[in-house]
Order: sequence, then C-alpha cells, then structure tokens
Amino acid sequence: MAGIVHFAACDGAFGHRSVAEMAGSIPISQSIRRVRVEIQNGTIGMDVHAERAVGYGGGVRRAANSADDLAALERIPVQITAAPDAEDETTLVVRGPSLADTDPLGILGLELGLRLPADLPVEIRVAQSGHVTVANRAAPLEVHTGRGDLRFEKCAGAIKARTGRGNVIVVDQRGDLDVRAAVGDMQAFVREPGQLIRLDTGQGTIQCYVPPATGCRVDARAQIGRCNTKFGFPIETVQKYGAAMVGERGDGRTVIVLRTGSGHLSLGARTFPHGT
Repeated sequence: MAGIVHFAACDGAFGHRSVAEMAGSIPISQSIRRVRVEIQNGTIGMDVHAERAVGYGGGVRRAANSADDLAALERIPVQITAAPDAEDETTLVVRGPSLADTDPLGILGLELGLRLPADLPVEIRVAQSGHVTVANRAAPLEVHTGRGDLRFEKCAGAIKARTGRGNVIVVDQRGDLDVRAAVGDMQAFVREPGQLIRLDTGQGTIQCYVPPATGCRVDARAQIGRCNTKFGFPIETVQKYGAAMVGERGDGRTVIVLRTGSGHLSLGARTFPHGT
C-alpha cells in the first residue's frame, strides 16, 4: 500500500506537495516477446531481474496550487499497470500514473526503478521530461524522452535513443549505437562496436572511444566546431567555422557517424580491460 507524506504548504506556484511510495512485482507470461514502458513525466532507472517479471519500486511526487487540487491529484491511483498491447499481444505495455486533461493543473512526477529480464527487448517512452538510466541489457533497447539525460551501462544489445535536450553517457557498450539529441553533449565508450555508431546532436560536444584495432568507415562533421582523432583520418576545414573528418581503416566493418551543429567532435582509441 502506498504511503503518503505531505510537505508543508507555502505561498507561490505549486506550493502544496506530497509524495507516495510504491513497490511490487508483475509476472511476465511466456507469450511476451518485448516490453514497452510508458510514463508521462519522471525518472527511470532499469536493471536486470533474475525472474521473468517486472519488478518495480519508487514513488510519485505531486505538486498543486491549492489543497483541494492536491487532494484531487492524490486520488490518482499510485500503481504500475501492465497489459498486452491491444495491437500486438506479444508486447507487454507497462504504464505509470499520469495526469489526464480533466485533472487540476499540477505536477505528477514519477521516480521509478525497474527490473526486467536481460534478454527481453525493451522500449522506454517518457512523453515529456525525464532522465533514463539503463544497465546490463542483453537485448535491443529503444529510449525516447522529450527532455532528459540518458545513461547506458554495460549493455550488449543495439541501442537506439532520442532526447530533446539532455546529456548522454554510454559506458561499455557492445553492439550498435544510434543516439540523437536536439541539444546536449555525448560521451560514448564502445567496447565491441557493431555495424553502426551514430552520435548526433544539434548543439554539443561528442566524444567517442572505440578499441584501437577497430575497422571502420568514419564520417564526422561539425557545422561550427572542430574535429580530432587518434586514428589519423584527414581533417578538413568546412567554410569558415566548420570541420569534417572522413576516412576508412581496416575492414571498414563499423560505420561511425558523428554530427554536431555547434560543438567539437572527437574519435579516440580506448583499450578495454578483459573480463570486465
């Protein structure tokens, strides 16, 4: 059962606040082949569950302009629901509490920790704002957030991620990587590159590190900014303020695309310790 804590009300916008906690586990049937997580606003952290289930814990933060409005927000069930998608019964849709158009003006922000089997493909969708951190996935992962930072740690499946505004950190990635942001810096350490690494930001600096022996075809372009690399690819000045770096080495197996509208691009070599 959710516990509720009220914060002291104060004058000003959204001065009436409370939080509620939740925790539980939802079994995943054998017919499910992938999971989609949908929330309106909030932070998501995801790691591995040893069982075939959705384990969850966390809470909801609410804020409103009056005690009555807060009371109305508190009537929204604080729970995680899961059901097969109406159009694809092999997809389990996990949803958190959210505001409806008929609810009072206010804030309902979720702070959610999830645990899922590592081998199930996962899609995470945050409709508005929220940071996302995911670790130890062994299957494809897709993340969309309207605004928020993204962090991926020790994942071994292809990652596709989008954020409107937020910084991105990728640590010990194995497999394809396709990340795009309207605004934000990116730093990626790719232990075992797949066929594609694409890092694209409208404004921000990108640092990408791959093993020294990586065979690749590189296309890096900064509209305003500089390029640099440890691999010896030629770098050209584009117009007055931009730069481009294009080249190929080894078997050219991995396509590396780096893009920024304003910022610097760096492609470096990194030796990753064995067994970690």
